[in-house]
Amino acid sequence: MSEQKVYYGKDIEVMFNSEVCTHSGICVKGFPAVFNLSKRPWVDPDAATADEIARHIDKCPSGALTYTRLDSENPIKKEEWNMHIVEHDTAHKRFLIRDKGAIAAVMTYVTSSPELYIIDHTLVDNAYRGQGLGDKLVNAMVEYARENGIKIIPLCPFAKGRFERYPEYADVLNK
Repeated sequence: MSEQKVYYGKDIEVMFNSEVCTHSGICVKGFPAVFNLSKRPWVDPDAATADEIARHIDKCPSGALTYTRLDSENPIKKEEWNMHIVEHDTAHKRFLIRDKGAIAAVMTYVTSSPELYIIDHTLVDNAYRGQGLGDKLVNAMVEYARENGIKIIPLCPFAKGRFERYPEYADVLNK
């Protein structure tokens, strides 16, 4: 995740994480005015409205592109960002923790059915290792599963280890 880059615009900040990108090309093919590999920087967050850019970024299948809106009535000020808050990004099927807008930790999942989620990957940026962020992500997924009647298959070695270590997660474990 250390490969995340932020492109600052007037109304929106666009974040790109090259380690997550699957190179589907949806960004550059679908919106070349904003995403153009022949230009430097290749992302121009002022080349379209924040709404247009946000709608397009929401189509990114890997979640490599994310954004922070700066044009809302109550934008989150950078100094108020709290890296201990776990976000559930349902559009990209992931739980994440940010630090100053950049992704510090992420856990992704796939859905086998509306009632069965498979945790397939957990990644904590090297700068944040040893701070319990991975545990926070797994715990957030467990709480979400409890609230929504979902069972979990932890394929990711980290998540699987947490389910083995914490028997209190057994109620959401798919057996």
